Amino acid sequence: MELLAVIAIACVLVWTGVILLRGGPLAGCLMFMAVATCLSTEFLNFNVGTVRLTIDRVFWGVVMLLYLIWRQRGWTEPKPLQAADKAALALVAYLTVRTLLTDPHGTGLTPVVNLVLWYVMPLGIYWVVRQTRIDRPQNTMILTSLTLFGIYLAITVIAERFGAYSLVYPRYIVTSMSDKTAEFVGRGRGPLLHPIITGLQLAVCFSAALMFWPRCGRFGRCGVVLTLLVFVLAFYSTMTRSVWMGAGLGLVVIVGLSMPLNWRAPVLGAVVLLAGVIAAANWEQFVAFKRDKNLTARETADSVNLRPVMARVAWLMVLDRPLWGCGFGQYLPEHKNYLADRSTELVLEKCRPYSPHNLFLGIVTETGLVGLGLFLALLAIWGCDAWQLWRAAEAPLWVRQQGLFFLALLSAYLVNGMFHHIALIPMSNILLFFAAGLITSLRKRGTTELALLV
Repeated sequence: MELLAVIAIACVLVWTGVILLRGGPLAGCLMFMAVATCLSTEFLNFNVGTVRLTIDRVFWGVVMLLYLIWRQRGWTEPKPLQAADKAALALVAYLTVRTLLTDPHGTGLTPVVNLVLWYVMPLGIYWVVRQTRIDRPQNTMILTSLTLFGIYLAITVIAERFGAYSLVYPRYIVTSMSDKTAEFVGRGRGPLLHPIITGLQLAVCFSAALMFWPRCGRFGRCGVVLTLLVFVLAFYSTMTRSVWMGAGLGLVVIVGLSMPLNWRAPVLGAVVLLAGVIAAANWEQFVAFKRDKNLTARETADSVNLRPVMARVAWLMVLDRPLWGCGFGQYLPEHKNYLADRSTELVLEKCRPYSPHNLFLGIVTETGLVGLGLFLALLAIWGCDAWQLWRAAEAPLWVRQQGLFFLALLSAYLVNGMFHHIALIPMSNILLFFAAGLITSLRKRGTTELALLV
């Protein structure tokens, strides 16, 4: 068995090297996202001094080194800094300053490590992708890779949810269920053991699969429909409301922006009305239903009622330090100082072990209005760039679809961010920054050059 393991590892390393040499940094970024999903901390980790290393973190360094080699040889497509680049650099620079100038409250290097994982590594992926020349073959390769990886995730999530454990890989997904402290057991968690972020990944891959619809013939569209049905079952298997809403909004964005303008208002209006009626008729079941194996329906409903308590604590923290916040990564040590407040009927002590269940509250409490403003400005610039790319009538369909794909991803990202601090799991920002890099790479080209990208 040991010999077979050595041979398998050698084959994996050889093929990885071949893919990196032929595909370059772009292929490396795609492989990194797969490695960061399946071969992260839960798969293998080891300590080097006070720093914990994992396979995906080492692989990120390999991708950055490969990018530097390609840049030195002149194989990349360097572009001048634009608004999106400056906003991204300003955000990460500000977060770095807030991290280094804040008392770590005895947490050592943890805030610095989290800064690297949550923002520096995604920024590195963005920087590599933005300087890659994206043509039609690369675009097809990206969408195909995301679709195939999404099918793997969907099968894994469905198998985990319905107990077909022989189909679940990596195996730590199954073995981790026996841990009494494990969260989300009973839902489709995926390799990240987190149904929300896995659901976001599924939404991104679902959007990638939809991009093939106008490119395929009759038989190809049948394949797309079957693939989408698998994704729909996977979304259900996460048993997470924000995942359902995010995927639904992403679908609405893609279908709504793709249909003729005179159809858009009545069709989207009917969809919104139907969704409202269904939600109103099933509101109690929607709020309280048994999701986790170790939670009752009542406890699920209590998790919803806990959100106003978290919002109250965050509001008190913002009032104290509105501009600069309490410091990056310092919410948990600092929020305990506000739990004794008795000016409200809410029992604030309930949220002692929790971070904010909202991306924007998490950012503003730690980095203030300055940090939140920089983050929102970055999202707005990327969103405008994607919209302009989608509206570029002179560009070929696959170029325009890159803008549509980002808008769908951003929709799912924002919906999940309204209910969870998704930035605490690095993959959420890695996906966002990767897709934004694709937008920036195409938006840097002039109108004439875009028209020639057939």
